[in-house]
Amino acid sequence: MKDLRVNRQVFFAFLTFLVFLILWFVYDDILFLGIWLTIIILIAISFGMAFFSVSGIEVKRYSRIRTQVVGGYFEERIEVKNTSRTGKLWFELIDESELMGNIHSRVITRLNAGKLHMFSSMALLNLRGFYELGPTVIRSGDPFGFFSTNKVFPTINRLTVYPRIFKINNFQLIPGKVLGGEYLQMHTPQTTPQAASVREYQPGDPLNRVHWPITVRKNKLMVKEFDEDTQSSAWIFLDAESGSYIRDPDITPAFDRGLMTLKERRDYEIPRDSFEYAVCAVASLVDFYTRNDIAVGFVCESRYSHILPADKGQRQYGKIMETLSVIKEKGTRPLERIVSRQIMNIHRGSAVILITPATSTRTNPIKALIRRRGLKPLVIRLRNDTFVTQERKGINYSTLEKEEIELHYGRKLQEILGTSTSH
Repeated sequence: MKDLRVNRQVFFAFLTFLVFLILWFVYDDILFLGIWLTIIILIAISFGMAFFSVSGIEVKRYSRIRTQVVGGYFEERIEVKNTSRTGKLWFELIDESELMGNIHSRVITRLNAGKLHMFSSMALLNLRGFYELGPTVIRSGDPFGFFSTNKVFPTINRLTVYPRIFKINNFQLIPGKVLGGEYLQMHTPQTTPQAASVREYQPGDPLNRVHWPITVRKNKLMVKEFDEDTQSSAWIFLDAESGSYIRDPDITPAFDRGLMTLKERRDYEIPRDSFEYAVCAVASLVDFYTRNDIAVGFVCESRYSHILPADKGQRQYGKIMETLSVIKEKGTRPLERIVSRQIMNIHRGSAVILITPATSTRTNPIKALIRRRGLKPLVIRLRNDTFVTQERKGINYSTLEKEEIELHYGRKLQEILGTSTSH
């Protein structure tokens, strides 16, 4: 899409044009006529140069990845090609994406016909979220500044930045290491380890469910039925109530866009933000359960309600990670109401993990409710007082109780989650 604009310089040119036109009529001097014609020709040539200044320019953006984790490096390559039959004197490339805007924007000069100009840039990702890779604008014009032309290349790709994930190897699902569960006496069309009975074949039943020995004996197609498997799963509740968390106002910028060499790369550090610690804890636990083939569910109420039923596999992993990429501490409901409303949908024998900065006074009644439902609770508490300076501390936490883990600022999540289970 090309957009031609008239700049204010052309109005001064037209004013000069009118002045010399009047002088020619008054004095009938050929000099004024020559200047008048020169201005007309100059404006016409400038219009033509501006109109064709971005014709035939193509911009393509390439990146090897579409998902990255916080603390990773994102590299993108931009190719600018002149497909027209004439060279381009100059044009400005403006990247309007939030992610790479400053370091991609530049002026390109003397791009001959059929030539390709390439460059790449790298940025350190310090903030999770969704980021559009574009749009990209090509801006040019004439040498006198009378006209300017913009050509917009819309956004095609998007980068998803997951929260930081720490690899956990020995975190127990819940105290007692209960990984199995009872099965329900409910028939399901899905294949499960619990084969319950056989019935006559109905249209739509897959042939791989046919029980051939009974089919031969009864002389009609018989298919197997299964009972629903409710193997214990892990449910993670993230407390996102507004005002519950503490963050340092001097947080590292979202992106480090400096042109970095390999020697200048540095390790990522989680900012002094207790909610980011909480999100990293959720992401690390989801990664652990996915690698160990344990069904995991996620519940959080921020500005919107996020409820992902327990499931296994990379598809569930991706859904939870995308949710965690954009979630903010904007909730209005307290954790007690969220748990009491969702706990009825969790099968007995499952683990319920609460990640919250709330003190034991609030979490003890929630743990009692979880136990009464035949579930196993575990509280991962964020110590907000460790995320602020000594002058601002004023939160009194009681002694760590049973089925609780505390996360402190400066402590590696894998050290705490990987070695501590309960007291």
